[in-house]
Amino acid sequence: MTRRCDDIDRYFDGELEGDARATFEAHLVDCATCQQALHVSMQLQAATGPEAAPAAPPISLASRRRRAWWAAAPLLAAAAAIALYLRGPGDEPELGHVSEGMSQETGAPALTLAPTRGVEARLSFGPADVHREYAVLRAGGPVTGEPIPLSELSRLEQAGELRGLAAAHALRGELAQARAVLLRLGPSPDRNSDLAALALMEGRAEEALALADAALAGAPEHLQARWNRALALRELGLLRLAADELDALAEVDTPAWGAEAVRQAVMLRYEPGAREQLFVDVQRAGAALIERGEPISEEAIAGAPSLVRLYFYDAVRAAPSRARLESLAPLAERLDRVAGGHVLQDMLQKTSKENFARRGPLAEEFAGLALGRGGDGAELAARARAARQVDIALGAMIHAGLVRADLDVFIELAESTGDPWLRMLVAQERAGAQVDAGDYAAAEATLEAGRALCGPGLGYRCARLELAHAELLALMHRLTEAAAPLAAGARRVTQDVHWGAETTSLQLRAEVARLRGGFGLARAITGETLLRLPGAPAARCRAERHAHDVLAGLAIVALDVAGARRELQAAADCEQPPSLTRLFVQADLARMSGDLRDLDVVLAGLQALRAGGLRGGEAALADHIEGRARLAVQPEGARSLLRRAIAAGRELPRSDPHALKAVSFSYASLVFDAAAQGDHAAALDLLAEEVGAAAPRSCALGLAVDHERGYSVAIDASGAAIGRLVTRTAPVGADEALVPADAIAALRTCPEVAVFARPPLAGRPGLLPPEIAWSYHVGHRSLQTGSKKHVPSDIHVVVADAAAPAALNLPRLSPWTGEKDAATRVLTGAEATPSRVLQALPDAGEIEFHVHGLVDLAVSDASFLALTPDADGRHALTAGQLRGASLQARPIVILGACHAGQVAPYLHEAWSLPVAFLEAGARVVIASPAPVQDREAGPFFAAVRARIRQGASPAVAVRDERVQQGPGAEWALHVLVFE
Repeated sequence: MTRRCDDIDRYFDGELEGDARATFEAHLVDCATCQQALHVSMQLQAATGPEAAPAAPPISLASRRRRAWWAAAPLLAAAAAIALYLRGPGDEPELGHVSEGMSQETGAPALTLAPTRGVEARLSFGPADVHREYAVLRAGGPVTGEPIPLSELSRLEQAGELRGLAAAHALRGELAQARAVLLRLGPSPDRNSDLAALALMEGRAEEALALADAALAGAPEHLQARWNRALALRELGLLRLAADELDALAEVDTPAWGAEAVRQAVMLRYEPGAREQLFVDVQRAGAALIERGEPISEEAIAGAPSLVRLYFYDAVRAAPSRARLESLAPLAERLDRVAGGHVLQDMLQKTSKENFARRGPLAEEFAGLALGRGGDGAELAARARAARQVDIALGAMIHAGLVRADLDVFIELAESTGDPWLRMLVAQERAGAQVDAGDYAAAEATLEAGRALCGPGLGYRCARLELAHAELLALMHRLTEAAAPLAAGARRVTQDVHWGAETTSLQLRAEVARLRGGFGLARAITGETLLRLPGAPAARCRAERHAHDVLAGLAIVALDVAGARRELQAAADCEQPPSLTRLFVQADLARMSGDLRDLDVVLAGLQALRAGGLRGGEAALADHIEGRARLAVQPEGARSLLRRAIAAGRELPRSDPHALKAVSFSYASLVFDAAAQGDHAAALDLLAEEVGAAAPRSCALGLAVDHERGYSVAIDASGAAIGRLVTRTAPVGADEALVPADAIAALRTCPEVAVFARPPLAGRPGLLPPEIAWSYHVGHRSLQTGSKKHVPSDIHVVVADAAAPAALNLPRLSPWTGEKDAATRVLTGAEATPSRVLQALPDAGEIEFHVHGLVDLAVSDASFLALTPDADGRHALTAGQLRGASLQARPIVILGACHAGQVAPYLHEAWSLPVAFLEAGARVVIASPAPVQDREAGPFFAAVRARIRQGASPAVAVRDERVQQGPGAEWALHVLVFE
């Protein structure tokens, strides 16, 4: 015992003050002797009754060390049996007053609350949900919690009131501790709502939305969950939806919370309402500028300069006289000042020299076209070109929708102006044509070149390019890369007001969220778009229909068939053919219902789309949709269509997402068709065929899920098949057992089991018991980009001890201590960068990574490996970077990193780091989708590698080492083998 330990009694009695108390508390954190003494003192205090209990010394938030005190807090809380007394009926605690009584509602200890609150989120524990005005300091630094005494936490722990204990920790700012306590509770709406509150406090709005949605699924009227959901919507920028949620909540909540909800809703509606009104005002002023040359207000120019510029071009084209043209000079000068330079003033001077006897009639005709009063745009464009009035010809082509029909002429005319605004429009239109032709790589290069022209005053044009780029990347499922241009485009159209393009950015956000499995977020964003429909009837119809189509697809994923039908019925046809997305949902309804009327709707829609022309993967996907819809009533023809979709899709480049989906979803339909016929061997053959593997004849397992259908098939060592086709009532759960007990029993006699699992099941751990050797077969041999020639190599590449960026706050891993021989190349420290690692991989026969693995959708759709940053700051080795690599030695790859085996949440493709390595040419990849124990991982993987070198198959090597480690190495149960 040190001399400082002599102060334990004085500290417990509350006699230490100021620096002495702070010094002792710092000592207490690391002194087991003092912690035990304090433990005993508190027990004695509780045993002698409330009369003898001195006031528990409150601990200063400013002076304590938060992380370290959390280490000591369980000792204090578990030991304490602080005396309680019941508060009489009607005795309410005063805010800011210490009440050692019990909560009247719950019988749990009350909390000491400050007069105001510094947290907006609400907690489900009654005493913590007392309304107080929200008040925080306008200062930087971390938010400090409320000074709730430790004695109150002790009372809550002693009473077994874990929700209250979690609430107290949350209010004190101890969020990790609060979450740990909540996770000790069983699942419930209260727990999900409180976890949503913690996510909000930590700035994770999307997670908060998902948790609040989960709470409301179990308790639709849960007040705190509804409040937290509204805050999550606000943080996600879905302001009108958040305001509607708050208004609805105000009608049923307490008067105080209701009043705050109403105030919030009013404020949330103000900003988008002001932008929408400014957009409408500029549209009206722009029309007046075109028709009569009326000047636009300075307020409109300052608020939406690039939108005003859009109208300026049409006003110049529509000016019937030199005088009208000259009246636009102040506006040209003002807009040039915003953009820098004098492009518009030069254009005005050049145009003023034209012969208005010849130009004037063309300008008047163009004005009618621009103002929506009709006219023959093609004929006007031709006459304007003949008269060498290039700007009017360009404007006529744009307003008449003729740009794509005569793209070369448009490009020639626009490029001749030298105006960056028009050159950016050229890039947008050219990229659109390239996408239509299926040349996605060229389209991406075109958009990137166009974005290089962005500058001040060109916000609208920049945004259109950024949103087009984001849409292209989303189409190709490069979702992480889509995030940056999408965010940039959204910022531009919000700051330089263009209300219609704002809605476009929201639609893209919803699509990205849907593609990466964020169905709740996609649903919320789409709901926001329905609250901001455009005023023009045609545009309004298209936007509303798009939203209902998206919601219908999300309903199908949630197995809400009635909801999907309602959404489809709520959307008008807008005198346009249906989208492939809509027809896909309609095909599922036809398949599920067996109603020929649903099939007729699909066939009519496909006929309209095909008449308009479908290219590449779109045509293959249309064949799939038709086959999917026909399968239940016209099986032979449907199977031919599905086979045709597969053949066509495989002839197209991997970059065509429609082709990938046509292939994947057609295989799914054929598998379930075989299963429905009871032909389980054929179903398993199809699962193997999809990934390019030989048809298994024994010791194999197949798994598939397609909305409401689930299927498993096992072939034992003798070749006997056990299949089970089920109708599901809910989406697949994270911990759901997918393999029936009889199938597991049949596979136990197998030396090892090949598993063929379709997305989204491929990559799930724990399919089979740990004593069975098994591996995923996901190689996609038909898609491999690596060298077809096998070049044997004994080079062993090890990547370890990477210096990941400090901002990631990752703990230092144990140094790699494996055996090193002449063939071993170890990349550590400064050498362990993504670029150097990629250079070292092609020649390796064995590859090992002993680094941190992370999951961050802002970096990669799947998990990634955190390495030492390159000179450009990039530290992540992602699955996308491995695409196109060539691992000629067909190496064994060991990914000894947390989450390295985690698969992207796609429904059409099992995309992950292991799949990327396999497509690059790896023979096998060993990885875990779960956390990996650092101290044990090195020896475990070294032993696995040694077993493989001695002749064991990878699946057997992993199984044997897992069994040898025993139940103590629970993390090893999640290690998977991918082949």
